[in-house]
Amino acid sequence: MKRPFKSFLALDMENFIARKKAENSWSNTYYENLHYFDNYIHSHYPASTGLTQVMMDWCKPRSTEKGNSCRYRTTPVWNFVSYLRDRGKTGVTILRCYANVPVELVPHFFSKEELSRFFRECDIFWYECYKSKQTLPRLMNMLELPVFFRLLFSTGMRTCEARELKRTDIDFQTGVVNIEKSKGVDKHRVVLHESMLKLLRQYDQAIGKVFSERNYLFPAAGDKPHRAAWEGYHFRNLWPRISQDSTRPYDFRHHYATTNISQWEKHGFELSGKLLFLSRSMGHKDIQSTYGYFHLTPMLTDKQRKKRLISDGYSELPDVFQRLGKGEH
Repeated sequence: MKRPFKSFLALDMENFIARKKAENSWSNTYYENLHYFDNYIHSHYPASTGLTQVMMDWCKPRSTEKGNSCRYRTTPVWNFVSYLRDRGKTGVTILRCYANVPVELVPHFFSKEELSRFFRECDIFWYECYKSKQTLPRLMNMLELPVFFRLLFSTGMRTCEARELKRTDIDFQTGVVNIEKSKGVDKHRVVLHESMLKLLRQYDQAIGKVFSERNYLFPAAGDKPHRAAWEGYHFRNLWPRISQDSTRPYDFRHHYATTNISQWEKHGFELSGKLLFLSRSMGHKDIQSTYGYFHLTPMLTDKQRKKRLISDGYSELPDVFQRLGKGEH
């Protein structure tokens, strides 16, 4: 049972809630914050009989709040005060909290040296961490993570698309990957680089030895896809061993797009058809999303020149399963 309101606004609050329920626009999550406001009025202004502007200080952003948190706390009060204003019961001004201004993230451009070191660390880091106690989840991470990050790098897939892949989505003969679940279009296809296809074949055989009955390419416990935090957690453990620059797994997608565009420009290809192909392979809803990478490319290629590490394309991916062939698992 809900606690009763105690301030002089109690009856108006009850009527406000009843109206919102009748309009099918009331959420029970609003009740608690409306009740906090009622407690504030009751404790600070016990003798008051009318709402005043100073009482609305409760809606001001707090030092511990960001814009979204403040807005969540005060939205029920905004709506309640609007209800009173519409009925001529108050003239106070509604103080609104605004959502946080998003910070524009500049993608990290991976140098060839960084990529080489990163994938080398991928092959040994989890093996060194887990060799003393190889539980099934640890062994699966040891097999999955080096391949997962290489797949992001070599295809430009979204992290969610790679996590949701099923074995039946991949043609292990031709290297065609059917992406069924995507942020952009409903379905699209990716064609694997020969070295990535070879690696996936090795991986599929290796993980089949420890998890034979599975549907997902990168299965978590219970043959379910990994959660979104999975790759981020492991990436953050590994990347500081390579560089102190800020980056994230999603930047492999940016790297894939800008590297392809840079190479097409370098070799004088006509870009309109190439961008359409890139747009489809990356699962964009329209080519305008792909043009964003085109405009981003000059900035990233400047960084490449500073590092003196302009990529010549994808090199052969190292074999991460040599230990498995030697029975070290």
